[in-house]
Amino acid sequence: MNKKAHGIMFHHFHDDNKHIVGQGSISADTLERLLDFYSIEHNLIGAKEFLDKLENNTLNDDDVCITFDDGLLCQYDIAFPVLQKRNLTAFWFVYTSPLDNVIEKIEIYRHFRFSCFTSIDSFYETFFNAVDKEYGINELLKDYDSDSFLKDFPFYTYNDKKFRYLRDVVLKEKKYYGIMDKMLEEYNYDIDKNSKLLWLSADNILDLYNNNHIIGLHSYSHPTAMVNKSDQEQAYEYEINKKELENIIKDKIISVSYPCNSYNSATLKFMNTNGIKIGFRANMADVNKECPNLELPREDHANILKAMEVQK
Repeated sequence: MNKKAHGIMFHHFHDDNKHIVGQGSISADTLERLLDFYSIEHNLIGAKEFLDKLENNTLNDDDVCITFDDGLLCQYDIAFPVLQKRNLTAFWFVYTSPLDNVIEKIEIYRHFRFSCFTSIDSFYETFFNAVDKEYGINELLKDYDSDSFLKDFPFYTYNDKKFRYLRDVVLKEKKYYGIMDKMLEEYNYDIDKNSKLLWLSADNILDLYNNNHIIGLHSYSHPTAMVNKSDQEQAYEYEINKKELENIIKDKIISVSYPCNSYNSATLKFMNTNGIKIGFRANMADVNKECPNLELPREDHANILKAMEVQK
């Protein structure tokens, strides 16, 4: 596995109770086995130790921290107890619009995909048919190159990449939301009921902070393509995010991860001028780092699971 200081990136977890199985989700037991496996060749350390070593320029190539994106309740319910048992802390990157009772579509749509369809490919087939009916899918995909698109994320299937290309590059928010909202209606999906299962509360966030975890920025509304927004729009996303998290923990926010790995010079400028000390990308690819401390690599847990399978 990779030998350079980095984070492990986690998103979704499932159990036998309220958190459903979905593409990429893992159980508490799988998390335990993954951490045991990765600890064989890496030095798994707490979030504050990782930050201190970064600031003191003493990070070693085998130093690794744990990170969670999106501020999901399943992370708190399932992963947090595992970390407590191991006396480990993590970075928790939280987008905050759900704290204002804004039902963010990205997580609602994901829950819909896995609660209303027998498989992810069953959802994709229905979605692609809906796009074709509305816009003509062949015309939308005329410039699509599956080999080059998202090439740094090898765990994505052909349909995963096709879906993300349509969503982020071609349709973009307004048209994508329009198609998905029609599908929710057709399947009688209860948004209000299901939204209560999805996100951290302010009390959850404060509890994590009080247990020495580091709370970080992840934007206000989690745009899937932040780089498509103006400098002013980006600043708004992160200013509101920062203010709301600081109001909860009564401390300065000093860390960030970038939703969908989408960031640019304007994003980094905001972080530099607003006291952010550490930032994470969403892959392990080598980049010409404009701001090294704000562009640290992360290994997706899915890649680690694949390595575990190979070594069985």
